[in-house]
Amino acid sequence: MAKLKLPLTFVVALVLASTVAAQQAAPALKGTILDGTGLPGQAWTTIGNLSPIEHDGYFQSYIEQSSAVFASRSGSMTLSPYASLGLVFDTQGYEWNNQIEPRVGIKLNRFFRSGVASIGSAYALEDRFNGLSRSGLVLYAQDWFGWQPVTGKGSRFPGSTWAAVGNISPAEQGNIIGQVDLSQGIVAKKLSKTTLVPYGEFIYWRDSKHFDWDNKLLCGTGIKAVFPRGDLYSELGAAYFHENRFASGRSAGGLTLFMNVSFAWNLLGRTVARR
Repeated sequence: MAKLKLPLTFVVALVLASTVAAQQAAPALKGTILDGTGLPGQAWTTIGNLSPIEHDGYFQSYIEQSSAVFASRSGSMTLSPYASLGLVFDTQGYEWNNQIEPRVGIKLNRFFRSGVASIGSAYALEDRFNGLSRSGLVLYAQDWFGWQPVTGKGSRFPGSTWAAVGNISPAEQGNIIGQVDLSQGIVAKKLSKTTLVPYGEFIYWRDSKHFDWDNKLLCGTGIKAVFPRGDLYSELGAAYFHENRFASGRSAGGLTLFMNVSFAWNLLGRTVARR
């Protein structure tokens, strides 16, 4: 079987894409894109004041373990059951930002040279800390593509784009949520263990039920310090973002500060390599 290796940066990019996303930055939208050979998993945490409108401190953490039950001969397609647990809370107590959500599901992944597209389904229990708790089947489609990762020796313009659509929130029954993110950076300075990256980002959310937190546009620019250490990837950053809410008409701009940490593993130790 021809084998794939997707850099850890690809996994991390899905985490970083949610840097300014308040609401459930749903685990369904951040499934691992490591090749399914073996028992790959990932964990990540993001912390910051990420919404100019909500004016809150925000914490989100996620852990996932998956396994491949099928892989094509080329390794470009995998079928992967997974189990995950997501946790999010903020300092203001917003309903949509305070919850815990375990999931058990399966994803069909199609890998490309610079990214991955997936369709998936899971049974999820979304327990919001205000007392609302609902469970149900979630269905979603997503893709992620990246270019010139920071860890690449000759990379100068690291960037990524992702899109996702589905009924990803059991608590918001019947609500179809769509999300698009585009981020583009430039390597300003590579030090021995750190890379400085100024960047710009565009995030667009819409949903079918017109919830204020699910209908927004954020645009901004900032700088981040990236610290790759093998399977551990960290970054610290600051950015100025402007946020528009379509349902309420609210808008605001402000400085955001954030930290992201992620880690990936394979319990069978079988890292796959792209030819």
